[in-house]
Amino acid sequence: MTSAYSMVHVQKYLSYLSLPSKYHAYIETPHIFPKDEAALTVLFRCHITRFPFENLSVHYSTARQADIHPDTLYSKMMGTGETDPTGRGGYCLEVNIFFHHILRGLGFDVYMVGARNRDRVNGIPQGDYRGWVHMANIVRLPSGVRYHLDVGFGGDGPTCPIPLVSGEVITNLGTQEARLLYDHISKESQRKQKHWIYQCRNDVDKEWNSFYCYPDLEFFQEDFEVINRFAAWEFLQRELVVAVKFIRHGEEAGIIPNQEAPVQIPAGPDEVHITGKIILVNNEVKLNMGGRTRVIESLDTEADRMRALRKWFLICLH
Repeated sequence: MTSAYSMVHVQKYLSYLSLPSKYHAYIETPHIFPKDEAALTVLFRCHITRFPFENLSVHYSTARQADIHPDTLYSKMMGTGETDPTGRGGYCLEVNIFFHHILRGLGFDVYMVGARNRDRVNGIPQGDYRGWVHMANIVRLPSGVRYHLDVGFGGDGPTCPIPLVSGEVITNLGTQEARLLYDHISKESQRKQKHWIYQCRNDVDKEWNSFYCYPDLEFFQEDFEVINRFAAWEFLQRELVVAVKFIRHGEEAGIIPNQEAPVQIPAGPDEVHITGKIILVNNEVKLNMGGRTRVIESLDTEADRMRALRKWFLICLH
């Protein structure tokens, strides 16, 4: 399968990521970008620290719905022609479809899957899985190992690719852990079918929470066009304005209040580590640097929210 993006598009994207020096040579030759776990992890982490999860197109556009065509997504996030990247990201369908075509342009073997989320109560997933409202990418490396890549699940999303190996745990942000479990879900009547279930827990002594699930079934752009209509409507109905951006080790200056020291992570020159996340939800801005999430700014007016988006996310809405 070919990418919707040209080599020039992918080169501009790689330049914007601020990759470690080891990967600079691949900016001019994207098609030979390394196809191994270390390189995929670097790419993933650079991506989530440049393109925030945000649903602003739903609330601040006349259409009240994001356009998820790959060309539109590239222009939204990377600018057009000689213009600079915009600081924008998008919600799950936007950023994951955009990333999908970047991965294709880099020569990765990748396909998309549709996922079912669970509702949350006070941030904790509860009850049955709902209909198709989410998505992720699955990459198969030359080694034969497949990885789950989701750059669009907000603050509870993974901070690195997760192997499609049932029960294998990865360290997320701080003490949080994540994994995929290949198992049945309660609504299934056909017990031959199983789902990959994305789970997180906030410490080793905490229970695992199941956030979303998906069967090993490839989805296509046309499927997500259908899902997109409901996803946009649901954000509007809930009156939920949200933006989440992960913070990269070494880029905390200007983001973290002076009184809060970042978690010290020994990082090699060719590695990228995630040290925190900045979150805007409606009228509050929150910060998590690997521990508890706390409010760092309250927003009283719409103008305050616009200023907060510029200050914390470098997003300027007109």
